[in-house]
Amino acid sequence: MTTTGVHPHVVVIPSPAQGHVMPLMRFSYCLVDRGFEITFVNIESIHAKLIDSLPPEKGKELDDHIHLVSIPDEPNASFSNATFSKLPAELEKLLRNINESGKSGKIACVIADETAGWALDVARKMGMRHASFWPGSAGTKAIINHITELIEMDAIDNNGNPKKNDTIINLSSTMPAIKAAHFPWICM
Repeated sequence: MTTTGVHPHVVVIPSPAQGHVMPLMRFSYCLVDRGFEITFVNIESIHAKLIDSLPPEKGKELDDHIHLVSIPDEPNASFSNATFSKLPAELEKLLRNINESGKSGKIACVIADETAGWALDVARKMGMRHASFWPGSAGTKAIINHITELIEMDAIDNNGNPKKNDTIINLSSTMPAIKAAHFPWICM
């Protein structure tokens, strides 16, 4: 781990969606408690909401070791269009600027929400250590990890829709059975 600062510097990137920012923020505080310096990256629209929710004396810092920054998004674009067209280049520029500034030491690792795979691709491309973080429940992750099998067993179609709503799925003896109609992406 190459860092020039006292604390290893980790860049944390949540997926810009409800239910993804706060789990990664909590995780960031756990890292700070273990001696890490955090740069927490959001798209501008979410960053602005986060800053607006802070007490005025906080500014853009949650504490001495969590720095809130943003990358530009396209306010009128759909999430997927903004994600796949502009955000990777903006993130790459930000990561280069952080490493070149020397303020917080070189980036030791990029940790991104698993649903923001584009951020992990950028870190990989730049030769940085990287890891994914799953903010959801273990049950949801287990279902997602078995999508290919669920398609093969004809429980869902290629779009994730149940073939029969009353189909009961049991992925593991340690996990309760679930109806295909109750998969998380169906109930949203």
